[in-house]
Amino acid sequence: MTEPVDHDAYRLDRLQLPAHVHVRIRGDWRSGWLIGCDRQLSGWHGLVQYQDDDENQPETTRWLRAEEITADGGT
Repeated sequence: MTEPVDHDAYRLDRLQLPAHVHVRIRGDWRSGWLIGCDRQLSGWHGLVQYQDDDENQPETTRWLRAEEITADGGT
């Protein structure tokens, strides 16, 4: 399990885009790309692309909260 990240200090806009990241999907960390970021009312969110387990949808692009994204490898 990863240590909690101080998201006041960790801002997605500090990464040069596109950035290789790890994203937490259904409790598991997987490789992906951060392709955009935005400060929303609920905090920082990143637009990420990652390989999905679904054979009918091999790549997924979606917005995730910053807590679900790490540039240091997750676990």
